[in-house]
Amino acid sequence: DLTTLTTDLSTTLTLSKLVPKDRMLVSESGIETQEDVKKLKECGVKAILVGESLMRAPDISAKMRELLGRE
Repeated sequence: DLTTLTTDLSTTLTLSKLVPKDRMLVSESGIETQEDVKKLKECGVKAILVGESLMRAPDISAKMRELLGRE
């Protein structure tokens, strides 16, 4: 929500049901954990935009490995 700057992955999960299978579904913002990435992948998300959780991480490479399940 750009008005309140809050994020909620359930928005993507809800909208994913409306996106045709031949389209690329992208989830932007609010992605903090590997579990978030798994949930999004399970509902058909093909790409994610991760910003704040990487910028706040003391080790960006380690955070990327964590998100991708490559710890």
